[in-house]
This record gives sequence, C-alpha cells and structure tokens, in this order.
Amino acid sequence: MYRPAGYDDSDEDEFDELGYFHYSFPKQKQNISFTKDAPPPPEDYDDLLYNAILDGNLEETKCILQKDEYLRKGGTLRQGWPAMFYACFESKLPIVEYLLQEETIDVNRQYNLQTALMIACSSSKPSERVYQVVRLLLDYGAIIGVLDQYGCSPLMFACREGHLNVVKEIVGESSLLSTDNEGNTALFYAVNNNHLEVVKTLLRAGAQTHTVNRQGFNPRQCAVNRNYLDIAELFPPEETPYQMPTKYLCYSDYRNFLHGDQAQDPPGYFPDLGTMLLGMNSEAKLRLFSEANMNLVEFLTLSDERLKELGMKYPIERKRILLGLYDFHLHKWSRNSLWTMERQRVLDFYDILEALANVLKHVTVMQATLLYTKKLTEIHESDKFGCDKQCYSLKQHLVNLRATVEDFKAHMKDIHKLSAPNPVLHIMPSCNDRSSSDKMLKICCLAIGGLLLYLKLKW
Repeated sequence: MYRPAGYDDSDEDEFDELGYFHYSFPKQKQNISFTKDAPPPPEDYDDLLYNAILDGNLEETKCILQKDEYLRKGGTLRQGWPAMFYACFESKLPIVEYLLQEETIDVNRQYNLQTALMIACSSSKPSERVYQVVRLLLDYGAIIGVLDQYGCSPLMFACREGHLNVVKEIVGESSLLSTDNEGNTALFYAVNNNHLEVVKTLLRAGAQTHTVNRQGFNPRQCAVNRNYLDIAELFPPEETPYQMPTKYLCYSDYRNFLHGDQAQDPPGYFPDLGTMLLGMNSEAKLRLFSEANMNLVEFLTLSDERLKELGMKYPIERKRILLGLYDFHLHKWSRNSLWTMERQRVLDFYDILEALANVLKHVTVMQATLLYTKKLTEIHESDKFGCDKQCYSLKQHLVNLRATVEDFKAHMKDIHKLSAPNPVLHIMPSCNDRSSSDKMLKICCLAIGGLLLYLKLKW
C-alpha cells in the first residue's frame, strides 16, 4: 500500500479519535558501523546517514553525504524522507544549517506536498530546539502559507505540538481561517491538545470562535467535550440561535396580502426581502432587517444612513445592497406583470381577491419607487435638469389621476350599497368575447381605483 513519507510499516494509518493525522517516525537505529578506512557498500549509506542524523553527528553526516551524490542533492532515504526532513524532525540545528548553507538544499522543496517547515513544526522535541530550527528555516526563506495533502499548515502542526514560540513567530503570516480536510482550523488543534497559552495567542490574533468542523463542533464545544474547562472559559458563551420569524420565510398571514399591522399600512411582503437579498449576494444580512421588522416598502427605500443604523458597518456591504436597489428601480414597469383573467371563465370571490392582491402589490412597489426617486432628486434643483415642462406635465397627470380616483371612490360606494345586502359570489362570463373583455377591463379598473383609494396616495 502506498504511504507518504514518515509512516511506519504498520498496516493502518495513524489517526486519533478526531481524525487528526500524526506522522510516525522510526526511532530504532540500525546497528551498522562505518569507518573511513573501510567504507561500506553503497546500499548501506541510507542507514548510516539516517543513524548519523538521529545521533546529531554532523561530521559523520558530512562524510556520508560526500560519498553519495544522490543523498547530497536531497534524495530520499530508504526510510522515506530526505535528510533535511529527518534533521528538521529531530531538531538537529547544526545539521539543518549545514544542509542549507553548504549543500544549498532548497528550503521549500516539497516531498508528498510536505515542506521542511511543516516537518519542523510537527516535531515533538522541546519547543526551544524546534523554535531555533524554525527560525533558521524562515531566515532562509521558508514559505509559511503552504498546505499538505491533508490540508494542514505549519501553524496547525505547531499548535498541535504546543510550540508556543513557534506559533507566535508564524501566526502573523498564517491564515487563521484555513481548515484541514476535516474542517479543523489551527484553533481546533490547540484546543484539542489542551495548549492553553497557544489558544490565548490565537484568540488575540483574531482566530474565529464560531467555526464548525465536519463533526458539527465549534472550538468551545470541543474544549467542553474534553473537559478542558480552562480553555472553554476563554470563549464567549454560546448565544441562543436566532429564530427567523415565519413571516420572513413564507406568506402565512392574510395581512401579507391586504394590509400591514394597521389597516392604513401597505402589506409587508416580508418574504420578498429574502429573495431580493439573495439576488444581491447579501442573504446573510436578512437577520438585521427582520430584527428591525422592516417591510418591503421600507427596504426598497433604504438609504446608506439607514443601513448604518441597522448595524451594517462595512461600506462594501452597504454598497452591494444600495446598488441592487438602484438597479431594481431602474427597471420599467410592465402591464404583463399583472394578474390576467381567462376569457369564458367563471370568476369566484377568491379570483377577485387574487387579482386585487396582485394589483395592490404592483401599486405598493410603484409607490416605493416614487419615494426612492424623490429621495434621490429632492436635493437637486429642477431648473438644472431643464425639466420644467416635464414636471408641469407630470403634475397635470397627477391632478387628473386624483380626480379619477375620486370618481372611482364614489362609484365603488354605489356598488357597495347594492352588493352589501346580497354579495355577489360569482361573475358569469358573457357569450360575447368583446363584452367579456370589457367586463374584465372594468373589474381591473375598479380594482386599481379601489386600491389606490385604499393606500390613500396623496399626490
């Protein structure tokens, strides 16, 4: 079976109960002697170099490397790693310095996606010795932000082994958000191995405390599960999960279609906020608007100042929403969006309510667009735009519309007097398509007029 360098000869890979991978390193030396007068056969150089590195014998290491070109250039030993990796794992500073300075070994050379810095940080030797080797590797240009085949970084290995000085040295140039294949960040490695000071260092550096790994635990929960109470106290207490109000998830109340909390308020259309935020890549901000009990009209007329009040402190987040609203209001309204009634169809009371609800929503959105446009233009003087004629024409249209609304108001009162004693539940279609079409048009006109009256639009 293929095994990366550093494994022993056992049949199974070494993982702890949380799925963390541990490098295995053979500790038994081979009983092979070597003298300058009687050089060993070439096939024994691997064992001799391996034993020399374990003993920290620099002179013997130099002698063996001089006799084997392949090993001197960074070739791998029979045991699995190149000489540099073994020297780093054993924290043999003189040998590491010799290999870098005299043999000019590439400090960032990878073997199975591992680097010398990773191996040094994963060493179980005393932290003082490990720190010296790590500092030397960094001086020779070792890259910190590299991941191995399991997604582990040098910082994760240092946190696992509890090398506090090493963590302080490399944490500033390491990604605290990086996770391994099991979703664990460096903070998880420090917590699960009970390294209190390392956890404090990571928290001061800005490590995220709410990250959840693949097992569904955050760092605080891992500490509690292992009974590391001193570490658990470093984390803020867990908040009660926020429950999104049902009205922001679906239309579950008649007031979502007819009116708001008060009879004179427009409908909230709360579920539409989540849909619009999704289109703006800001769906995670829905909680801010739900906590403010914001309806669709308020959302469509948002300003930068209002977003700040809601707690959206980063300009890029506010700009994303404001640009989305601007693009929304640029779209022209189309009659094709209105609910249409099929000809030769019996219309019951539910059909009429559905048509009214559809028209009311369009009127509500158009009202929001007018308010939004007014906010954008109220600081500008109309003469600078040369729109005196257009403004006058618009005012005339509004005057005519108000008169029409008053006519509809009187007409609907008359209809109400007739229908209140004996309500009409069905409207039968006419055999004449033209008369049926006219009747549908009259119904829509009455609906629009009634809804405009209902909203009390004051032009």
